[in-house]
Amino acid sequence: MEVDVVVIGSGAAGLTTAVVAAQAGLKVLVTEKAKYYGGTTAYSLGAPWIIANPHQKSMGLDDEARAGDLYLRSTLGNLYNAEKVAAYIESGAEMIAYMEANTGVRWRGTVIPDYFPDAEGFRFGRMLLTREYDGSVLGPYLRQLRLPLPGFSVFGSMQVDYMDVDKLKATFKSPAAFLFTTRKLLAYVRDLARFGRGAYLANGNALVGGLLRSALDAKVELWRSAPAVRLVTEEGAVRGVVIDRDGRLVTVRARRGIVLASGGFGASAELRAKYIPYPEEHISVQPEENVGDGIRLGQEAGGVLGELNPENGVWAPVSVIRRKDGSIDKYPHFGPDRGKPGSIIVDSRGARFVDEATPYQPFVHAMHERGITTAYFIGDRKFLRSYGMGFAFPAPYPIHSFIRAGYLIEAPTIGALAAKLGIDPTSLEQTVAEFNKHARQGADPMFHRGANIYDKRNETAGIRRFEDDD
Repeated sequence: MEVDVVVIGSGAAGLTTAVVAAQAGLKVLVTEKAKYYGGTTAYSLGAPWIIANPHQKSMGLDDEARAGDLYLRSTLGNLYNAEKVAAYIESGAEMIAYMEANTGVRWRGTVIPDYFPDAEGFRFGRMLLTREYDGSVLGPYLRQLRLPLPGFSVFGSMQVDYMDVDKLKATFKSPAAFLFTTRKLLAYVRDLARFGRGAYLANGNALVGGLLRSALDAKVELWRSAPAVRLVTEEGAVRGVVIDRDGRLVTVRARRGIVLASGGFGASAELRAKYIPYPEEHISVQPEENVGDGIRLGQEAGGVLGELNPENGVWAPVSVIRRKDGSIDKYPHFGPDRGKPGSIIVDSRGARFVDEATPYQPFVHAMHERGITTAYFIGDRKFLRSYGMGFAFPAPYPIHSFIRAGYLIEAPTIGALAAKLGIDPTSLEQTVAEFNKHARQGADPMFHRGANIYDKRNETAGIRRFEDDD
């Protein structure tokens, strides 16, 4: 078989490449190792970070290439590469405009701030959120799209747009919210009968859904359960790829090029042991197929992996719950629950160690620096029912099954809770008392939670004392 371009991997990078190449008149094949399309993108929020994007301008937010360069220069340190940064900034806004004009993908502007507000060049609105997508237009391919992480949907595959969460939380508080939720549930039941899963796609699922439909419209050939085995090299150049398709090795020659877009190596115990700290303690939320195939293929063809990157992971605190069959579901606490009023996070000594509302990457840096591999996310019942904790969604979603499973551990007093967690009760009681003392004034002198614009704008850093009786 011969095509112009072979793309290995079907996440946002691979499908975007395939769509643009096909729309330019090239014959394109996408080959996906997994049973489902979407890769890690399908698990994600689907939120690109683009400097001076068109949605900023439409919201009246000021940004420019120079400011973006300053921000990346100040945050990347010695990993800053002027040539790569310039290419990224120059093509980012162009990419957004092209995709919205030529594909099914649409984004919405946000006032979400950059993660490091003290850095030079800091701005609002560089993060874009993918708009919801009607997956019914995918037809049979909807069943072939990877579902979101369990904690990012309900009832198996009912998804909720990030912007609609508050409406669901208010289901029994206002007629409008009740009507909204009822319509969502009825639509989900209808889709379940028709497609075997929810057709309303949000976040990363919406991004993949829009790209997948665009790939189909552009006549991209799509293979799944078809891992790339090796690259074919002739006279020092890569000319094709050998693919395992239905147990048969197929050689696909590529006239114009091969793109390695197969994701990271989070599911590879060997590469994790080599490239990340505490490899035995870290839990990967990448798909199990992500074992670094692209890295291996590139190296076998003569490519070289760059010097050790201190950020060989997108770090986030993760909680897990064990299913009846022994497998585990994983919830990355990127931010929707962590740091809200009425909660703290402590180490095994019962002491706080970081601003709980800080972005996920520096949060886990703090864990690494202190050798913390297990932490405890603690809140009162008002907090739990208002904001949720991981898999345990806010009211009116029931939580009793999570208590029975031991995912949520409850107790009538701080001391009793500490005993259940194996923490010294006196230590945890002192931590909470100190936190409450300052929370009454809305302050956190120890870690300055809520003091910067990132914490405040994301509404994740409210300071409230724990309720005395719960």
